[in-house]
Amino acid sequence: MSEYITTYTGKHFNPTQPNPDLISIQDIAHALSLICRGNGHVQTFWSVGQHCICCAKEAAARGLSDRMVLACLLHDASECYMSDVPTPFKKELPEYQEQEEHLLRMIYEKFLGSTLTSGEQAQLKEIDHAMLLYDLENLLGEVQYGEIPDLHIDLDYTVRSFTEVEDEYLMHLKSVWTDGHNFWIHEQVKLLLCRKIRTWPVKKIRSSGKKLMRRMIMSDCRISMNFMRKVSWRSLRMRVGIKEFLKYCLMLLEEGIRTGVLKIK
Repeated sequence: MSEYITTYTGKHFNPTQPNPDLISIQDIAHALSLICRGNGHVQTFWSVGQHCICCAKEAAARGLSDRMVLACLLHDASECYMSDVPTPFKKELPEYQEQEEHLLRMIYEKFLGSTLTSGEQAQLKEIDHAMLLYDLENLLGEVQYGEIPDLHIDLDYTVRSFTEVEDEYLMHLKSVWTDGHNFWIHEQVKLLLCRKIRTWPVKKIRSSGKKLMRRMIMSDCRISMNFMRKVSWRSLRMRVGIKEFLKYCLMLLEEGIRTGVLKIK
């Protein structure tokens, strides 16, 4: 029985023994855009990704720091790897809570540089709880009594395609994460190359070779110029721009030659 899950980008990730090097923002953005809020108990689809985006927008509208905006984007990122468990059931699963907290701390440390302070956690919890009240009323028709906190943004529960949500999630992350721009390009390039390999005919490369090359890319091994020439440039042009992509490819190749991974014939 497998001890890992295969992620969207092809990584083998063990949620109970997480490796921070395998945590991918592309996996997080993609998975959260497809996971339904409230375990699917909603009148119309509303993803965890949309919830995180709204939390981030609210944090920005309140004038909170970019770090807090990024924390809002990531606060449910552990669900990408562990799925979600209803709160009443989760309370009876102390080991699950420990694993979830450990993974979330690892995600914060990777993308924020450190875990959240108690003050930051309080700010995040306040926004998260406010969103929950509006979700219950708008997605389930449950009238909320008592004092409902005002939001600084307008919520739009229109059903959207997961690709739109995924792209918006990455866009917000790119705008507030100091290292996000280059990392985002890095992830997009690797993902495109892996998709391209899947479409190559068997006569060009054996299936086992395809898997090996995909594994090499996702583990950050460097690749040859001939391989780069097989990439479909058109599909990247709207995303990162051809100049940036070419610059990135040259950086990979130069580093590969410098480290001896690539040989000039």
